[in-house]
Amino acid sequence: MTALAHKPLRLDVRREGGAAVVKVSGSVSISDANRLREQLEALAGEKVPVIVLELSEMDFISSLGLGAIISGHLKCRHHRGQIKLVNPTAAVRELLETTRLTKLFGVYGSVEQAVRQA
Repeated sequence: MTALAHKPLRLDVRREGGAAVVKVSGSVSISDANRLREQLEALAGEKVPVIVLELSEMDFISSLGLGAIISGHLKCRHHRGQIKLVNPTAAVRELLETTRLTKLFGVYGSVEQAVRQA
C-alpha cells in the first residue's frame, strides 16, 4: 500500500445500552465524508442520547471528515445528545489534538467507559 492509498470506509452501527456505537474503519476521505455525516445526523435525528465513535481502526480522516463529525455533534446537541470518541489511532488522535477537537468531544479508552459515563 502506498502512502496515498487508504482503506475504504466502513461504518458498523450497533446499540449498547441507550447508546449507538459506530465503529469507523478505514479512511474518511473527502469522497466519504458525506456518508459519515449522514450516519451521524440520522442517529441524532433518532434522538439517540449518546453516539460513540469507535476509532481504533480509522487510519485517516480528511478535513471534510472532521467537519462531518462536527455536523453530527451540532445535530446531537440540538436533540440534547452527545458524541464521544473512543480509542483513536495515534495519527487520528494527533489531528484531533491539533484541531482542539479533543476539548469538544470526550475521548475515552473503551466503548464501555464512554457509555458508562453518559
